[in-house]
Amino acid sequence: MNSKKTMILFYLIAASSLYAQILNVSHIYPLFEKLILLEDKKKGKVNIVHIGDSHIQPDYLTNAVRKPLQQQFGDGGRGFIFPYTVNKQVATRPYYFASNATWQICRNNQPYKCEPGTEFGLSGYGFSTKAEQFVFSVEARENKDKFNTIKIVSPTASLYSFKNKYQLQEPFVSVYHQKNLISSISFLPTKKQALFSINGLVVEKDAPGLIYHNIGAVGSMASDFNANPLFFEQLPLLTPDLVIISLGTNESLNDVSVEKFIEQLELFINNIRALCNNVPVLVTTPPISLLPDKKFNTYILEYSKTLSKKENIALWDLYSFLNGLIGEEKDLSAIKITSDDVHYTLEGYTNQGTAFANDFLNEYKNYKRSRK
Repeated sequence: MNSKKTMILFYLIAASSLYAQILNVSHIYPLFEKLILLEDKKKGKVNIVHIGDSHIQPDYLTNAVRKPLQQQFGDGGRGFIFPYTVNKQVATRPYYFASNATWQICRNNQPYKCEPGTEFGLSGYGFSTKAEQFVFSVEARENKDKFNTIKIVSPTASLYSFKNKYQLQEPFVSVYHQKNLISSISFLPTKKQALFSINGLVVEKDAPGLIYHNIGAVGSMASDFNANPLFFEQLPLLTPDLVIISLGTNESLNDVSVEKFIEQLELFINNIRALCNNVPVLVTTPPISLLPDKKFNTYILEYSKTLSKKENIALWDLYSFLNGLIGEEKDLSAIKITSDDVHYTLEGYTNQGTAFANDFLNEYKNYKRSRK
């Protein structure tokens, strides 16, 4: 590592320890126990599911978290993926998707743009085709992303076949598994129907380790997820050991009051816990953004202050971390925000993910010391 990169990494570690420690960290101690067991026994998997909006969808921030966590605990596979690239949406790295049919894609916050009967499940997106027959393929672009198992998630009973006898049919999913790692696979429908839908795919390896799923939908708010029960019904498919929630930016841009935001967020959390065995939840405060008049988004500040007082969740204060980086001079170039004043560059998201991973691993290390 060159000296410049070393200094940047040191600065991120120092800044994260000052401004973005995990509050109420005891809520995620059950996860830490599972990680200790995974490290010691080298068996099984631990699943973390990170849910959010457009800050999470392209996997820049979450990939920066996934890498160091899988380096320490093992790579159990990429986890949840979605074929945005079929219609040239934001890419899901690092897989290539192709189909000989035309697919419609629409978001849970724009249901009026969808075909009648579209259901918004695990991805937060509707993804459907009226084609009676089609082939759909998934291909890993690099060897490290090969998989043994792939699951096709759909709204109803399983509808897809892999042209192979080694497959399982379960509620919401068609599952294909084989002993050796593969880089690509194709599937097709097993019967005709008026509308076929896919809510996402899950790819895993047989190897023990951690899976870090990211689920993000552009423009979405907690209320958009809450309006679609199928999302919560399908979430247990990922067997989450921790759910991380990163929402609030779109609420702030839609003038949602702090009271209404917290009400919808708490409903979102309760819906998750009700179907996922009271899973531990960690919320990140929304990142800094600007309003159309170029003034700082005060909604974000109020959301963050209120979240810091909640005792029933763990909290990572991304807002304070970024505020520490811009300093009293409010130098936005330090956090790599883009010209739209809402999103961040790849470097900006990577810095955020690196800071969170550092704080998470530091808390894990402290927990292991204290339990001895």
